[in-house]
Amino acid sequence: MTPIHFKPNEPQVLSIKETSGIIDGFNVLYETADGKLLSLPRPAAIKLNELDPEPGEEFSATKIQANPKQPSEWVFALTAHSEKLRAEKEAESLAAATRRDLPGQLHASVLRQMPKSAKSSQQEAPEGQKGTGTYGPVPQVAYAGRQKRETIPYNVAFREIVSFVTKELNGSGEQWSEQSRQDLVSTVLISSAKAGLLGVWER
Repeated sequence: MTPIHFKPNEPQVLSIKETSGIIDGFNVLYETADGKLLSLPRPAAIKLNELDPEPGEEFSATKIQANPKQPSEWVFALTAHSEKLRAEKEAESLAAATRRDLPGQLHASVLRQMPKSAKSSQQEAPEGQKGTGTYGPVPQVAYAGRQKRETIPYNVAFREIVSFVTKELNGSGEQWSEQSRQDLVSTVLISSAKAGLLGVWER
Protein backbone atom coordinates (compact mmCIF):
# COMPACT_ATOMS: atom_id res chain seq x y z
CA MET A 1 0.00 0.00 0.00
CA THR A 2 1.17 3.51 -0.81
CA PRO A 3 1.90 5.48 2.36
CA ILE A 4 0.28 8.89 2.77
CA HIS A 5 2.70 11.78 3.26
CA PHE A 6 1.58 14.93 5.07
CA LYS A 7 2.90 18.39 4.39
CA PRO A 8 2.90 20.70 7.43
CA ASN A 9 -0.35 22.62 7.92
CA GLU A 10 -2.04 21.16 4.81
CA PRO A 11 -5.22 19.18 5.61
CA GLN A 12 -6.05 16.00 3.75
CA VAL A 13 -9.50 14.48 3.45
CA LEU A 14 -9.41 10.77 4.28
CA SER A 15 -11.64 7.84 5.16
CA ILE A 16 -10.50 4.55 6.65
CA LYS A 17 -11.81 1.02 6.22
CA GLU A 18 -11.39 -0.04 9.85
CA THR A 19 -11.26 2.27 12.85
CA SER A 20 -9.29 -0.06 15.13
CA GLY A 21 -5.96 0.19 13.30
CA ILE A 22 -2.87 -2.00 13.70
CA ILE A 23 -0.16 -1.10 16.21
CA ASP A 24 3.29 -1.02 14.65
CA GLY A 25 5.83 0.08 17.22
CA PHE A 26 5.16 3.71 18.11
CA ASN A 27 2.73 4.12 15.20
CA VAL A 28 -0.79 2.92 14.41
CA LEU A 29 -1.52 1.85 10.84
CA TYR A 30 -4.84 2.27 9.01
CA GLU A 31 -5.95 1.30 5.51
CA THR A 32 -7.82 4.08 3.77
CA ALA A 33 -10.90 3.59 1.61
CA ASP A 34 -8.83 4.15 -1.52
CA GLY A 35 -6.25 1.50 -0.54
CA LYS A 36 -3.51 3.73 0.87
CA LEU A 37 -1.64 3.42 4.16
CA LEU A 38 -2.23 5.97 6.91
CA SER A 39 0.46 5.86 9.59
CA LEU A 40 -0.11 7.94 12.71
CA PRO A 41 1.94 8.27 15.89
CA ARG A 42 0.06 6.87 18.89
CA PRO A 43 -0.85 10.30 20.35
CA ALA A 44 -2.41 11.22 16.98
CA ALA A 45 -4.23 7.87 16.83
CA ILE A 46 -5.75 8.61 20.23
CA LYS A 47 -7.07 11.94 18.91
CA LEU A 48 -8.51 10.16 15.88
CA ASN A 49 -10.27 7.68 18.18
CA GLU A 50 -11.81 10.61 20.08
CA LEU A 51 -13.32 11.84 16.80
CA ASP A 52 -14.73 8.29 16.42
CA PRO A 53 -15.11 8.20 12.63
CA GLU A 54 -17.14 5.34 11.22
CA PRO A 55 -15.66 3.13 8.48
CA GLY A 56 -15.81 5.05 5.22
CA GLU A 57 -16.72 8.33 6.94
CA GLU A 58 -14.79 11.34 5.64
CA PHE A 59 -12.61 13.40 7.96
CA SER A 60 -9.79 15.87 7.56
CA ALA A 61 -6.33 15.27 9.02
CA THR A 62 -3.85 18.10 9.47
CA LYS A 63 -0.30 17.95 10.75
CA ILE A 64 0.22 21.31 12.46
CA GLN A 65 3.83 22.41 12.67
CA ALA A 66 4.57 26.09 13.18
CA ASN A 67 8.31 25.53 13.59
CA PRO A 68 10.31 22.61 12.12
CA LYS A 69 12.29 22.41 15.36
CA GLN A 70 9.14 21.93 17.44
CA PRO A 71 7.04 18.74 17.62
CA SER A 72 4.02 18.62 15.34
CA GLU A 73 0.41 18.51 16.50
CA TRP A 74 -2.34 16.58 14.78
CA VAL A 75 -5.86 17.92 14.26
CA PHE A 76 -8.78 15.79 13.05
CA ALA A 77 -12.29 16.95 12.16
CA LEU A 78 -15.29 15.62 10.29
CA THR A 79 -15.95 17.18 6.91
CA ALA A 80 -19.10 19.21 6.35
CA HIS A 81 -20.52 16.31 4.33
CA SER A 82 -19.93 13.86 7.18
CA GLU A 83 -21.42 16.27 9.71
CA LYS A 84 -24.56 16.49 7.57
CA LEU A 85 -24.82 12.70 7.23
CA ARG A 86 -24.39 12.24 10.98
CA ALA A 87 -27.09 14.80 11.70
CA GLU A 88 -29.48 13.09 9.28
CA LYS A 89 -28.75 9.69 10.83
CA GLU A 90 -29.36 11.03 14.34
CA ALA A 91 -32.61 12.64 13.17
CA GLU A 92 -33.75 9.33 11.66
CA SER A 93 -32.93 7.48 14.90
CA LEU A 94 -34.82 10.08 16.92
CA ALA A 95 -37.81 9.85 14.58
CA ALA A 96 -37.82 6.04 14.87
CA ALA A 97 -37.69 6.28 18.67
CA THR A 98 -40.52 8.81 18.59
CA ARG A 99 -42.66 6.50 16.46
CA ARG A 100 -42.08 3.67 18.94
CA ASP A 101 -42.85 5.76 22.02
CA LEU A 102 -45.53 8.11 20.68
CA PRO A 103 -48.61 6.00 21.56
CA GLY A 104 -47.53 5.75 25.20
CA GLN A 105 -46.56 9.43 25.33
CA LEU A 106 -49.88 10.54 23.85
CA HIS A 107 -51.84 8.33 26.22
CA ALA A 108 -49.92 9.68 29.22
CA SER A 109 -50.46 13.25 27.99
CA VAL A 110 -54.21 12.71 27.55
CA LEU A 111 -54.46 11.24 31.05
CA ARG A 112 -52.61 14.23 32.48
CA GLN A 113 -55.15 16.55 30.86
CA MET A 114 -58.15 14.68 32.29
CA PRO A 115 -59.91 16.31 35.29
CA LYS A 116 -58.08 15.62 38.55
CA SER A 117 -61.25 14.40 40.21
CA ALA A 118 -61.50 11.56 37.72
CA LYS A 119 -57.98 10.38 38.49
CA SER A 120 -57.83 11.13 42.18
CA SER A 121 -61.20 9.89 43.41
CA GLN A 122 -59.82 6.42 44.13
CA GLN A 123 -56.83 7.88 45.96
CA GLU A 124 -59.08 10.06 48.13
CA ALA A 125 -61.44 7.24 49.07
CA PRO A 126 -59.27 5.66 51.83
CA GLU A 127 -59.15 9.01 53.67
CA GLY A 128 -62.94 9.23 53.54
CA GLN A 129 -63.16 5.88 55.30
CA LYS A 130 -61.80 7.40 58.49
CA GLY A 131 -65.22 9.03 59.05
CA THR A 132 -65.32 10.78 62.44
CA GLY A 133 -61.72 9.95 63.33
CA THR A 134 -62.52 6.85 65.34
CA TYR A 135 -62.31 4.60 62.26
CA GLY A 136 -65.85 3.47 63.04
CA PRO A 137 -68.77 3.14 60.63
CA VAL A 138 -68.56 5.51 57.70
CA PRO A 139 -71.43 8.04 57.50
CA GLN A 140 -73.77 7.30 54.62
CA VAL A 141 -73.31 10.77 53.11
CA ALA A 142 -69.57 10.24 52.83
CA TYR A 143 -70.08 6.86 51.20
CA ALA A 144 -72.42 8.30 48.60
CA GLY A 145 -69.96 11.05 47.77
CA ARG A 146 -67.20 8.55 47.38
CA GLN A 147 -69.21 6.46 44.95
CA LYS A 148 -69.79 9.41 42.64
CA ARG A 149 -67.04 9.65 40.04
CA GLU A 150 -66.61 12.43 37.51
CA THR A 151 -65.95 11.20 33.99
CA ILE A 152 -65.65 12.76 30.56
CA PRO A 153 -68.47 12.12 28.08
CA TYR A 154 -67.32 9.70 25.40
CA ASN A 155 -67.98 12.02 22.48
CA VAL A 156 -66.14 14.91 24.18
CA ALA A 157 -63.15 12.68 24.94
CA PHE A 158 -63.18 11.36 21.37
CA ARG A 159 -63.12 14.88 19.92
CA GLU A 160 -60.30 15.98 22.27
CA ILE A 161 -58.19 12.86 21.63
CA VAL A 162 -58.53 13.16 17.83
CA SER A 163 -57.53 16.83 18.01
CA PHE A 164 -54.62 16.09 20.34
CA VAL A 165 -53.26 13.17 18.26
CA THR A 166 -53.54 15.14 15.01
CA LYS A 167 -51.81 18.18 16.48
CA GLU A 168 -48.94 16.17 17.99
CA LEU A 169 -48.32 14.12 14.83
CA ASN A 170 -48.37 17.22 12.61
CA GLY A 171 -46.09 19.06 15.01
CA SER A 172 -43.57 16.21 15.06
CA GLY A 173 -43.38 16.14 11.27
CA GLU A 174 -44.20 12.44 11.14
CA GLN A 175 -45.98 11.20 8.00
CA TRP A 176 -48.35 8.61 9.46
CA SER A 177 -50.97 6.99 7.27
CA GLU A 178 -54.64 7.66 7.93
CA GLN A 179 -55.07 4.09 9.15
CA SER A 180 -52.17 4.45 11.60
CA ARG A 181 -53.70 7.66 12.98
CA GLN A 182 -57.05 5.91 13.44
CA ASP A 183 -55.37 2.99 15.21
CA LEU A 184 -53.58 5.36 17.57
CA VAL A 185 -56.80 7.21 18.43
CA SER A 186 -58.51 3.87 19.10
CA THR A 187 -55.65 2.77 21.37
CA VAL A 188 -55.86 5.94 23.47
CA LEU A 189 -59.66 5.73 23.68
CA ILE A 190 -59.60 2.09 24.76
CA SER A 191 -56.92 2.76 27.37
CA SER A 192 -58.89 5.73 28.74
CA ALA A 193 -62.07 3.65 28.90
CA LYS A 194 -60.27 0.88 30.77
CA ALA A 195 -58.95 3.45 33.22
CA GLY A 196 -62.56 4.47 33.95
CA LEU A 197 -62.14 8.00 32.62
CA LEU A 198 -64.93 7.92 30.01
CA GLY A 199 -68.64 8.28 30.63
CA VAL A 200 -71.82 7.96 28.59
CA TRP A 201 -72.28 9.80 25.32
CA GLU A 202 -73.32 13.42 25.88
CA ARG A 203 -76.58 14.40 24.16
